Amino acid sequence: MNGKCVDKLIGKYCKIITKEPGRERASVVAGIIMEIDHNAGFLTIESTQGIDCLNIDTIVAIKPRSEMKSAQ
Repeated sequence: MNGKCVDKLIGKYCKIITKEPGRERASVVAGIIMEIDHNAGFLTIESTQGIDCLNIDTIVAIKPRSEMKSAQ
């Protein structure tokens, strides 16, 4: 994943799709990207479920969204 492109998404509301190794289905998390730690390989996101930390290697796709669109 290109770090410079992802850094532009900090502070924006995004839909993130992750696929964990060994799992058949992907999971979706929507929220505001708070911080990206490229050295440790983690992305911190704040969603309605709370603050979550995702492994960058498991991210399949990130799509910026408006909060109004995702609430419908």
